[in-house]
Amino acid sequence: MTPALALAEVVIPCRDVIRQRAFYERILERPPADARAGLVRFDLGAIALVLRMRGDALFPREGTPGVMLSFRLTTRDELERWHRRLLMAQVAVLDGPAARPGGGMDLLVADPEGNVLALAAP
Repeated sequence: MTPALALAEVVIPCRDVIRQRAFYERILERPPADARAGLVRFDLGAIALVLRMRGDALFPREGTPGVMLSFRLTTRDELERWHRRLLMAQVAVLDGPAARPGGGMDLLVADPEGNVLALAAP
């Protein structure tokens, strides 16, 4: 039997790693576990979020990121608190909080480079 794959990290290519680092430090309310030239890593439990500068073979300078990160919240009240917090932090709210088909609610926001963060509650 083949062992199951476990997602270890999500890498977001960035044009401006410093600006992205500041955004994610505010949103995640934690400093990075590792930060060096062109790379910043946040430990989020079983998965790491990595910000990596564009301009190498993996992530050429051209192109747009187009990444969506989804976070689960436990209650709708928690989603409403996040909505207020993100508005106060002047984060671009794309949609929400809005009802999802099949129940629950979503809040969609964008980071400074246009990546989408989805916060969902039952």
